[in-house]
Amino acid sequence: MQLTSIGITFSALTGFILAGFYLLNKKMAHAGKPLLVIFWVFVLHLPICIIWVALNPPTHITTLYFLPGLGVLLLTVAGNLLTIRALSQSPFSLMVPVLGLSPVFASLIGIPLLNEWPTSLQWFGITLAVLGVLWLYAPVEQPWDIFSFWPRFVNERGALSMTLAALMWAISAPMDRLALRQADPQFHALFIFTGFAVSLFIWLALHGEMPDRPIAKRFWPLLIITGAAGGLSYIMQLLALQQTPAGPFEAIKRIVSQLMALALGYFLFRETITKPKIIGIVILSIGVPLIVL
Repeated sequence: MQLTSIGITFSALTGFILAGFYLLNKKMAHAGKPLLVIFWVFVLHLPICIIWVALNPPTHITTLYFLPGLGVLLLTVAGNLLTIRALSQSPFSLMVPVLGLSPVFASLIGIPLLNEWPTSLQWFGITLAVLGVLWLYAPVEQPWDIFSFWPRFVNERGALSMTLAALMWAISAPMDRLALRQADPQFHALFIFTGFAVSLFIWLALHGEMPDRPIAKRFWPLLIITGAAGGLSYIMQLLALQQTPAGPFEAIKRIVSQLMALALGYFLFRETITKPKIIGIVILSIGVPLIVL
């Protein structure tokens, strides 16, 4: 598969919209219980998917779809729960770049599962990506104090949750591609979001949490926008994966979302753009392409 201008555009738009989706999730983090918030966010993904299916009815679905489809569903549930937890606990500009670890995890997972060993250049990229994430947590007054990176990262409340979310997305990306070989993207998106909403509804109903502390009315406009942005970002991702090799797509998406996180954190949350953040993002933006290209 060749890298095309359409593929690059879809990949960049995915990163842009994804950063906006994470931003909205952070704003929604205190609107109610996390499970209830995520339930409504994914219910509100569905109108966009239904419109997509209505305008372009699926023609290709096989029985082999459902194993990777269910895998993506489970990983989507876990990844989103971990993401909203992380965003509710820590600064936006420190959390979204942690997802740059997804290509690192994908490369490392490929060793035992596929017996695919990274090249020397990829190992260098993995080292840079990990270093870039850790550098975000350097003390502002001592940005070159490399011995402080790890303890500060570990002590950041949302860092572990976002790292685990990056692992979930690393596993789900190849499963998305497997699913798309067996079904049209519009069916895949509708299956994932419907399955997510139904399973979460059953969980909430069985635990008596549906009527408990409902989402306040003032949050509903924001909730609707969040749901639409999430649905649009996933659709854009599936379209990008049909036009772009997985490596370049992941690189473009992560670089755009990391830069957007820095900008949005500054303009909307008054999070300062520090020297460690700039150094970390630059190193990440070099390391991730070396892993996936």
